[in-house]
Amino acid sequence: MAIESLEQALAELGSPERVRPRETTAFDAIARGATKVVISGCGHLGRLALAGAKRAGLDVVAFADNDPARWRGALEGVPILSPADAVSTHGRQAVFVVAIYNSASSRAQLRDLGCDRIVPYPMFFWRFARHMPEEDRLELPHRILASVDQMRAGYASLSDNSSRREFAAQIAWRCSLDYARLPPPEPASEMYFAPGMVRLSAEEVLVDCGAFDGDSIRMFLDRTSGAFRRIHAFEPDPKNRADLESYLLTLPDLARERVAVFPFGVGDFNGPASFDGSGTAGSRITATGGNDVVDCRRLDDVLDGLPVTIVKMDIEGAEPGALRGATETIRRTRPILAVCAYHKCQHLWSLPVIMSGALADYRIFLRRYAEECWETVYYAVPPERVVHGRAD
Repeated sequence: MAIESLEQALAELGSPERVRPRETTAFDAIARGATKVVISGCGHLGRLALAGAKRAGLDVVAFADNDPARWRGALEGVPILSPADAVSTHGRQAVFVVAIYNSASSRAQLRDLGCDRIVPYPMFFWRFARHMPEEDRLELPHRILASVDQMRAGYASLSDNSSRREFAAQIAWRCSLDYARLPPPEPASEMYFAPGMVRLSAEEVLVDCGAFDGDSIRMFLDRTSGAFRRIHAFEPDPKNRADLESYLLTLPDLARERVAVFPFGVGDFNGPASFDGSGTAGSRITATGGNDVVDCRRLDDVLDGLPVTIVKMDIEGAEPGALRGATETIRRTRPILAVCAYHKCQHLWSLPVIMSGALADYRIFLRRYAEECWETVYYAVPPERVVHGRAD
């Protein structure tokens, strides 16, 4: 059943006390007393699930992974098997935790192999949250529903029915894990520069915060057919920045000369910041405990007096501080903003308030580019650049 409004979602979910039992019973109902665990996926989520399972005293007997190069290997002493071997060996005794973002195909694969105790990672997180390493993208349903006033403020900032339906559906999914609540995602190829949100010209000046290896610059150049005025790319991770520089060397000279690369994180202060650098898209500024230190800068200081027409932010949870550090630039240049909203659960409702606070006349839109609630972007568009005739 589709969710049409935030109030409908809240009425169906009920109070924090009403949803709290689901946090444990949902997992237990599927596990049906299983004492062993198989983790499907050896990536970031798989490692988080393993750490949480060990702290909870669970018996993790295997990983299942689709990469043949991993088979017969091990991760932290746990053997890695093909999904078929994992099911044939452990399917009768174990619950399978699918530690993969956007897990529908993996869950279907396990079902087709005969596995009938399959738990998506968010449900595992619910059950063992107190044992889990930090996982900001998820939150327990009763804690989500303790933020109703903030949700309503974020919801009130949205400018079209599609955004409101998406917002409400995400609240419903995060508190129920009912995948039928989510509408189909937008095409992943349209992320950051969605034709229905953003019309680009040859005069664009892109500020790319979290430039990674140049993936979003590639998308930008594809959308503009290589015609642009300037790109300012911010990437603090040394490995990512080296990959970015290598990519830029493949561009024509006239394009490459118009791209400036800055080795900074972005935030609401200038100075050193703890940084968890992994050489991946997940590298991020952290409050404490990072494995490195990077320089952080306010965009207002780096871009002082420079023209800006579009700002993209995919910076692993640092988006609110980066927006605060760019307030004067936003007010001065009135750029389109494309800001990721999935790195921390509360960003779904806090970011639109921050964005509309920078310029009250901005139109705020929400779009999702993955089957679950990841790859979600808020667009803040000044009225003079709104794409008219867009489907609502």
